[in-house]
Amino acid sequence: MPMSDAYTQLRWELLRRRTASLWLWSCFAVGGLLFSLIVFPALLLLPMSARRRRRCAMAIVHHGFAALVAASRALGVIRFDIQNAEKLRHLGRAIVIANHPSYMDVMVLLSLMPRACCIVTSRHWRNPLFAGIVRAAGYLRNDGGPSLVGASEAALADEVPLIVFPEGTRSPSRGQLGKFSRGFAHIALAHDCPILPVLIDCDPPAYTKQHRWHSLPPSTPTLRVRVLEDNLSERVAVTPVRFAPANEDVLAPLAARRLTALAEHFFIDQISQHGFTRT
Repeated sequence: MPMSDAYTQLRWELLRRRTASLWLWSCFAVGGLLFSLIVFPALLLLPMSARRRRRCAMAIVHHGFAALVAASRALGVIRFDIQNAEKLRHLGRAIVIANHPSYMDVMVLLSLMPRACCIVTSRHWRNPLFAGIVRAAGYLRNDGGPSLVGASEAALADEVPLIVFPEGTRSPSRGQLGKFSRGFAHIALAHDCPILPVLIDCDPPAYTKQHRWHSLPPSTPTLRVRVLEDNLSERVAVTPVRFAPANEDVLAPLAARRLTALAEHFFIDQISQHGFTRT
């Protein structure tokens, strides 16, 4: 094939993927608005308990994101390479922590988990596209401190796993991590629940902190998701501890700080081992 023809074909393919990407993100935005304004408020009119209403909302979110992931794959916008997904599908009382390289991470994890409670930043509670979703599904606002630990108790008691991105925002660049916050560690220690680490990478980078939705790479990116085998608490030799009331105010923050540091180093090591640092 002549070089000019190959270049033209590459440009048309990139235009096609940009168009498909625009259509998908438009569906995501419009769908989020409709669900927030119509679908989830309608759930309030149905004669069911608050617990069942939250579970219905979680199921709606799960199926909606699963449809968007399937459409992304079918349109060739992005490929998905997922390992050990069955661990997420049948997960109960646990905390899932993951690095956060791209916009797609939350969507993919929720598409794999029929029931899950996300810990989200306060801006999502004010966003008209997402406010109805996060409230109806019972997601937790990341206000930090004791309030977050207390709010997480109901979800864990109901065997609903928590999804936490300890970086709080997307990673600074491929193979790099932002500083982990300690919220997940406080929850794990307070409620004595396992931590399941999930490693995510996008190769070549797309939908990252440095890329807008239309800044697509020449080749189709692949989002790789690795649900790791081990309970992170056991892997880093940290066991959640019940503290005596007299010592809790001193020892609990120290334990949370140690668990957070160990988790951060664990992710850095795993990113290197899985080859996610290559540019």
